[in-house]
Amino acid sequence: MKKRRIKLSRTGWMWVGVACSTVLMTLLLGVGILHQISSRIDQLKSNRPSIFYGNYPPLKRGDVFAINQLENLLLDVGLRKSKSLEGLPEGEFAWEADTPTGKSLLIHRPIFQGAGRKLEQVKVRLQLNLFENSQVSLENLYRTDSGEPLAELEFSPRSISSFYAGRVRTQNPIALSDIPISMRYAAMAIEDVHFLEHPGVSFRSIVRALIQDIRAGKFVQGGSTITQQLMKNLFFSREKSIFRKVQEAIYALLTEIKYPKETILEAYLNEVYLGQWSTHEIHGVQEGARFYFNQSATDLSLSQSATLAAIIQLPNAHDPHRYPDRVIKRRNLVMKKMLDAGFILPDEYQSGIQEPLGVIPPERNLEDIGYFMDLVFRELPESVKSRLNQESLTVYTTLNPFLQSIASKGLKNNLDRLIKGYASLKKREEKGTRLQSALIAVDVPSCSVIALQGGSGYRQTQFNRILTGKRQPGSLFKPFVFLTAFEKATFERPFSADTVLDGSPFDWVYDRQSWQPRNYEEEAPEKVTAAEALQKSINIPTARLAQQVGLSPIQENLKKSGITSEVPLVPSISLGSAEVSPYELAESYTTLAQLGSGCHLRAVQQVFDENGNNVMDFPVVKEARLSPEATFQTVQLLKGVFTDGTARLAQGSGVPTEVFAGKTGTTNDFKDAWFVGFNSEMLALTWVGYDETENVGLTGAAAALPLWIEFMKEAQPFRQNKDFARP
Repeated sequence: MKKRRIKLSRTGWMWVGVACSTVLMTLLLGVGILHQISSRIDQLKSNRPSIFYGNYPPLKRGDVFAINQLENLLLDVGLRKSKSLEGLPEGEFAWEADTPTGKSLLIHRPIFQGAGRKLEQVKVRLQLNLFENSQVSLENLYRTDSGEPLAELEFSPRSISSFYAGRVRTQNPIALSDIPISMRYAAMAIEDVHFLEHPGVSFRSIVRALIQDIRAGKFVQGGSTITQQLMKNLFFSREKSIFRKVQEAIYALLTEIKYPKETILEAYLNEVYLGQWSTHEIHGVQEGARFYFNQSATDLSLSQSATLAAIIQLPNAHDPHRYPDRVIKRRNLVMKKMLDAGFILPDEYQSGIQEPLGVIPPERNLEDIGYFMDLVFRELPESVKSRLNQESLTVYTTLNPFLQSIASKGLKNNLDRLIKGYASLKKREEKGTRLQSALIAVDVPSCSVIALQGGSGYRQTQFNRILTGKRQPGSLFKPFVFLTAFEKATFERPFSADTVLDGSPFDWVYDRQSWQPRNYEEEAPEKVTAAEALQKSINIPTARLAQQVGLSPIQENLKKSGITSEVPLVPSISLGSAEVSPYELAESYTTLAQLGSGCHLRAVQQVFDENGNNVMDFPVVKEARLSPEATFQTVQLLKGVFTDGTARLAQGSGVPTEVFAGKTGTTNDFKDAWFVGFNSEMLALTWVGYDETENVGLTGAAAALPLWIEFMKEAQPFRQNKDFARP
């Protein structure tokens, strides 16, 4: 029997060609999509961010803390307060039974293995003397395993920022094995309870979501699986459309063909968006755990895991800092779904829903770190910055995260106080004119910037007033007039704190022009001592002194001290008419605090590559800038600002003003308010004013000094309150 040949018409062959071409194109498209997916998932597994660390000074004998201050510090470094002393776990601390003379604290410091720095795991006992005012001093500390006394206890550096995928972004992927089961189950329970069963797309969920959307007449429910959400996060925008949903589904189905569920879940938990940190997005449960709980994802409890899972759906609407009650309600829903799915037991559920939310306050998660990072990126050379994206670098900065938190909180508190307390400021605020403030703190011996707050909040305003805000410093220039007078003093023409200065009004004629300095207070005496003139910030005698010593040497001393902006050679510079940045002023006053020895302020200590090789050091380089004796005498006058001058408000505040020197600053028409105070260990400079042309209308003592006081009170544990030693 002969076989019949099937003959196709020309049209038939055309359709066969179309079909073959379609299949081939589909295969090629599928291969292309799979290549895209593989590249992104492999990138998540292999890429590591460049990490920036802040550093805490070690605990050492003689340190004095308020009890709550010590606890807050331990929480800030990432330790957890234990509920039990028995077998104190790594990374926790606990109070032991009080003794008649003091208290005892047990700390189990975890291991730290960062590039270039290693800390071993160690359990330490601290013996503390207790004072009547609820303060403690560290009397002794020793290892519990050997009894070996320790000179100090170092803390692990704290991650403050990271550079990932070509930009500053808080993302640090970790292996699925390092993510606790509670976190995996929490995400599945609330986002995709059938994740382990479907092929990447849940048709049951799609039908349910479609019904809800039709009823509502708009997109209200997505029906996306975890795999689809991962594809959306990796490749697509958040726009809601049918076309995008189809694309998502295709990508998800192809992903499930190539990768096991474990790989997909790991990628999802490392990529998921969990909110906003300053101007940077938080991606992944590792950074979510650090941002909301200041701990590693590995240590997340059931309740904390459920909280992170609760944020996933709507990170802004479920921000635990702004809407805690809403987040607790959804967290409890997550745990209910975990219970219903059989992921947790009833007693775990009951225990979990009773726990407080437990997120750290916004200022402690360093939401304003962007201001300091501006300085870090300005300081890093291009040769290092160009490697941040190609390599995983480790950058150790000078920031003290505990003090940065204090600066952020204190600045906001001071702005609130001013706006509520002064009707004129409140009225401007209601009209949308925002009062601003800034603070920079320096560790004097190491010339290190330890806190920097360049505005009221980095999310609202990225303009960094410390680094780039040029303002008139007003009376902050006056000490350099007196320093120059001390420097130029001779046996025939002596100058001292008791030298009487003429305070009567006068005209200073220069370059065919005339300048008439005026006092803020009309009834200022016409004869004052040098000490009174500087401590009470009286303009006319200061200007007369500047005329006597000459503008050129004053200008030279300002430049030598650290002022890099142009200082015009005009009489009004004696009262601070030149525009300079607060950063320059901080360096200039650090030169005073070091009694004439100067150095460039630094924000970075060291940089290492991923193999632990030293890429770059940023050592402290000091140089002789000003006369040590003249500087010391000037500083002695500035100490009187607290006892007899414009900063008397600080007396009795809890700050040991007897070892501090300081200066208020108020510019013409009360436009800017300043205060800078320092001892031989720490300096802080504060500013309050408007970015626009408005005048704040307050003196430095009224507006800026209270912020300095609050900061220095909380910074007490990091100072020994040493007085200045005569050169």
